[in-house]
Amino acid sequence: MSSKLFSKKNLKLAVIVLEIIFLAALALLAFNTYRNSRPVAFKTSGMKIVSQDQGVDFKLESIERSTDGGKDYITVKGWVLEKGVESKASDPLKVVLMDINTGRCYSIPTVRTSKKSLTRQYYDGVTYDDSSFEAKIGLCKEINDSSEYQVLIYLKNSEGKKLVDTQTGVFSWIGSQS
Repeated sequence: MSSKLFSKKNLKLAVIVLEIIFLAALALLAFNTYRNSRPVAFKTSGMKIVSQDQGVDFKLESIERSTDGGKDYITVKGWVLEKGVESKASDPLKVVLMDINTGRCYSIPTVRTSKKSLTRQYYDGVTYDDSSFEAKIGLCKEINDSSEYQVLIYLKNSEGKKLVDTQTGVFSWIGSQS
């Protein structure tokens, strides 16, 4: 009888420990999500700024404003590649929004997505599958609709760091699509 009681106590203790671990993991995930959804100041000093005719190609496929849970978001989707340089998912790629009134720049979280059609499109023996991206940021104190933001793309690969000037404004794009 005492062994049954002992195993019930152990089972209850194991369940409690698992619940604590689960809650801690959930709290860590919530913190990480919050931290990654905020804009981060980005310094462009000393950065090489390039355009499409300088060996880099890109396309902004969409810039959308949406509301989720009462909060407004901006989502930027597109792709960027440096011709002749393999795109790797591990290479840093960020969307940078520059406030055209103040010149301040903010990087926003970016998720790389696979787009195998780019490798087929360029057909030069280089793999560009991981050149596509999606970035989403909530409107906040730093990024809001009281200013216009130019979209830049930060790309770091085996050839170094570059900032691609898309010559595209966030809210002017959204306004032209409505």
